[in-house]
Amino acid sequence: MASNGNADLAARLTLDGFDSFNTAFRAISRRAQQRFETKDWAGGLRDAAERLDSYESTLDRVVIRLEQTLGPLAREQSIWVAAKPRFARLVAQRYDIDRAETFFNSVTRKMLRTIGINREVEFFYLHPKAAAPQRAETVYRTYAKATDTASLVRNILGEFTFGIGYENIKRDAERVAQEIDLHLWPVAGPDKPYVIDIIKVIFYRNKEAYIVGRIVVDTRTIPLIIPLASGDAGVYADAVLLHESEASIAFSFAYSYFFVDMERYDALLEFLRSILPRAELAGLYTSLGYNRHAKTEFYRDLHRFVHVSKEEFVIAPGLEGAVMIVFTLPHFDFVFKVIKDRPCFLRSKHETLKEITQDQVRSQYDFVSHRDRAGRMVDTQEFENLRFKTKRFSGALLVEFAHAANANVSITEDYVIVRHVYVQKKVLPLPIYFKTEKDPEAIRRILRDFGYFLKDLAASGVFPSDLFNTWNYGVTHWGRVVLYDYDDVLPIERITFREKPAPRNESEETRPEEEWICATEQEFFMDEIERYSGIPGPLKGVFKAMHGDLYTLDFWNDLTERLRAGEVFDVTPYDRSKRFHGHDASATTAARARGSTELHTP
Repeated sequence: MASNGNADLAARLTLDGFDSFNTAFRAISRRAQQRFETKDWAGGLRDAAERLDSYESTLDRVVIRLEQTLGPLAREQSIWVAAKPRFARLVAQRYDIDRAETFFNSVTRKMLRTIGINREVEFFYLHPKAAAPQRAETVYRTYAKATDTASLVRNILGEFTFGIGYENIKRDAERVAQEIDLHLWPVAGPDKPYVIDIIKVIFYRNKEAYIVGRIVVDTRTIPLIIPLASGDAGVYADAVLLHESEASIAFSFAYSYFFVDMERYDALLEFLRSILPRAELAGLYTSLGYNRHAKTEFYRDLHRFVHVSKEEFVIAPGLEGAVMIVFTLPHFDFVFKVIKDRPCFLRSKHETLKEITQDQVRSQYDFVSHRDRAGRMVDTQEFENLRFKTKRFSGALLVEFAHAANANVSITEDYVIVRHVYVQKKVLPLPIYFKTEKDPEAIRRILRDFGYFLKDLAASGVFPSDLFNTWNYGVTHWGRVVLYDYDDVLPIERITFREKPAPRNESEETRPEEEWICATEQEFFMDEIERYSGIPGPLKGVFKAMHGDLYTLDFWNDLTERLRAGEVFDVTPYDRSKRFHGHDASATTAARARGSTELHTP
């Protein structure tokens, strides 16, 4: 039986760890403005990696402290059963009670090596519980139109100060105002009043900063996002985004997380849901960097869906991969990926030449999680020791688990225990898109975006060595091409791009190429892009007409040289046609000379 003193101590040490994590999280987030102002893009990438790892490193320190203080008792379940109500009382009146409970669960799972859900120890609810009453705190400012829209926007921009100042705040206010006036004309006309609400803090990511707000006309809410860039002559507005689709892409699951120095994230989330009505709560937590609590929200959604729908987990549609067993619930918006014991195919007699271990696969996924995902790589959540009733799995899926996933899946008469699994948002595999889409202009847009997808991946330093396997690529709800399979990715700096050597004699002319051309996995022959591209043959001409530079050695060599030199590319989450041009003639000319504008998202 746990003593009250030991349980109190376990609860207090856990809460101290949570507060320590919050302090570190906000300290790292606060650096973003200085990184932006000084153009320290490499420092920003290091901060992103440090913040991503800070939760796990904090957990490790808490575990060490618990073991030093409580000894073997720290791993006794009775301690944590008694600590749970004590922790609940400590956090009952906190606005961050949801994340605090998630941290408590994380500690107990580490200490007790929990499989499934231990309801005696963990906080778990099928439905979000009501938050404790808190004093009202407004995370946004409200601006009412008094004279003209340009003056209103000028006031908004003026609220955000930068050490390097604005390049031309009057010009930018006029440009943003013109777009707002145009967008509002069908809704508000010349006279209908409206207000603009603007979040009090800046959102930072990659090389841009974002002013985030909304326009409220009657009962209608319109997103308002103003991307800012750090130029040689100061900060300037690069565009204005006024559509739900544009806001959704900016907060997409394929982008790295924002840096936002805001204590009351709960009120911030409430605001974001007003401009992103289709976004899942878990996705919004993730976008703000709270990815570990996002897992709690996702797990709650999953259990609620399984409980209500009674659907079975089934093999996911699409082509079988050699490395993963991919499964899903037919009407759930995510897929689950379990690493096979060894690369193989179960649904065909094909053999695979892949040789990759489970540890190597995990390393690949970890590599991607620590890169700037550039809006082109699906966010992946990692879960361990999940447990579901065996009756919830289809027979065919259970057979695949038994044949090829014994290291990660255990099956009993009553339960399936998944020791390790990746979870990703569902997307439509690119080959299925090409097969099913009937609108030629929609196909043209995807072909165009596919080229920019390859360029954005390259700009982020990622090269899919299985480049021609378009089953690794998918199309999102908003028509964006993304990568979702990471076991074949490599740092592009390690790739050598070459022209394929010509035969040197008659013998080589008559023999298969693989008999006389030697290449490592880090060498890539340029002529293979055209020969083996997974784009359907009749569509290759359209693609090449839009992205002919991808077929040239100069493009790839120039890009890799710049990456090796430490350059960080701009990858913006909005259409290039939305960008304001001519912010500064000399700066724009220099950027074009560097070629960076050719790597922006379309």
